[in-house]
Amino acid sequence: MSTFSPKQSYSLTWVAVLLICVLPLLTMGVRLIPHPELFSILWEPAVLKSLAVTLSVGFTSLFFAMLIGVPVSYLISRTNIRGRGFFGFWLLFPFFIPSYLFAIAWVVLALPQVGILNRFFGKDWLNIYSFWGLVWVTCNAYFPVIVNTLSKSFSSMDSSLEEAARICGASPGRVFLKITLPCQTANMIGAGLVFLFITLSSFGIPAIIGNPAKLYVLTTQIFTFSKMGGIGGIDQAFVISLWLIGFSFFLTSLGRKLKQKHAVALTLGKMNRAAVMDLGNWRLPCQGFLLGLLFFFIVLPVGAIILSSFFSVAGNLSWSNLSLQHYRYLFQLQETRNAVINSLSLAFLGGITCCGLGLLITYFSHRSSFVGRATIEKISSLPFSIPGTVIALAFLVSFGSGWGIKEISLLGSPFLICLTYIAKDLAIAVQTLGPALNQIDKNLEEAGRVFGATTMGVVDRILFPILFPTLKSVFFLCALPMLSELTMSVLLFGPGTETLGTLIFQLQDYASPLAACALATLLIVFLGSGMLIGRYFSRVKT
Repeated sequence: MSTFSPKQSYSLTWVAVLLICVLPLLTMGVRLIPHPELFSILWEPAVLKSLAVTLSVGFTSLFFAMLIGVPVSYLISRTNIRGRGFFGFWLLFPFFIPSYLFAIAWVVLALPQVGILNRFFGKDWLNIYSFWGLVWVTCNAYFPVIVNTLSKSFSSMDSSLEEAARICGASPGRVFLKITLPCQTANMIGAGLVFLFITLSSFGIPAIIGNPAKLYVLTTQIFTFSKMGGIGGIDQAFVISLWLIGFSFFLTSLGRKLKQKHAVALTLGKMNRAAVMDLGNWRLPCQGFLLGLLFFFIVLPVGAIILSSFFSVAGNLSWSNLSLQHYRYLFQLQETRNAVINSLSLAFLGGITCCGLGLLITYFSHRSSFVGRATIEKISSLPFSIPGTVIALAFLVSFGSGWGIKEISLLGSPFLICLTYIAKDLAIAVQTLGPALNQIDKNLEEAGRVFGATTMGVVDRILFPILFPTLKSVFFLCALPMLSELTMSVLLFGPGTETLGTLIFQLQDYASPLAACALATLLIVFLGSGMLIGRYFSRVKT
């Protein structure tokens, strides 16, 4: 960094941000201007039907996720229940493994006739290939979004109002319904809208659960058009994705307005006093509720994937059916070696790039006086609020085609996939590094300049060492999702550029579902280890 002057570094940072965050989307939009006839596909019956299914699944899943997430958040943050830290950590485990693995797990458990649960009970009473199966798996995979947000909000809430209500004779239940929940309305709205956005833009779960049930959502329709229709199909797929873009901006705008309308000051004074509620006779039932949730949402699906990876024949629960044949099959596949190398390389390169570029963006936004310093941070976060399928299509048309210049085309190259990862996850780095940088006293930088350090020297010698623990956390936050990403990769990969996500998807859909479970088991072990390492680094103080 010290090779360039601050102004040159700032200009290069702007070029990088525009190149990966703006240009692809702009290219795709300009491409559609001469073809207004393409927009008629938005109103075709098949697309409207997929829109209806998308919204139905999203809102139904949101209802059940809130029904589960709100009480769980309160129990692990504001009550005297045993093991609050244990439940608070493990109930967030779905955050760290790909959502499509839960779809694979529940296919193993509830597949008609051969599902483990159906075979165990001797009845064919569960069918995961249904609307309610799709809702169940969606809720299972994404309810931690609600819990993560609300548990932090409940913990930081000043309890003066609640204590005043109890002094006046209100029961704990009445205080929760009349005081606590209304005060948390803004946070519940925010968490709900984030959950809804993630659900509407999800691909893995609808593809694995919805397609066999003939329940097609917008993301699976986009995938079908982009894969089956050539370059014209990609244009049609992007037009269909306008529904998702519209919903993402609508939800963002709606969330901002509703949160402002219902905002309540939850933190008062210099110290928060989050009172712990004594559950009394309800302590044991609540403990059972959390244990049941932990079993059905985490232990059962993860255990099903691991167990099925050792089955020779799906659904056969006998000891003689156990073997290592699927692991041997994986290790013999050239695609497995390609997927492991590609995923590790893309995750490492993407994570490092997000850390470096995110640090530059954060520094110039918070520590410089250059024109446009606030805008660059907003632009870098733009792709994060756009569904991954849209980002992938935009990069496919722009960088994939090289804007008509064959020499700069990245089609069939792993770098095309890497660029989409960086564009999508750059906001994570920027939003994490911003608060960390603001906590560093500016006097340290001024002292460095007094002793003759240049601006970029201050970044190299002072800010970077102090922020290094935070950068390690940022690396894991960015790299772990990249390691198993599917939504964007499935639209961009080709022969030789398989990733772990696309290989698992192909094995599950076409080749060998049990081999998919074996690869998913290895991925879960690796991601679980990465989660623990990332948790350790996040505890390191700067």
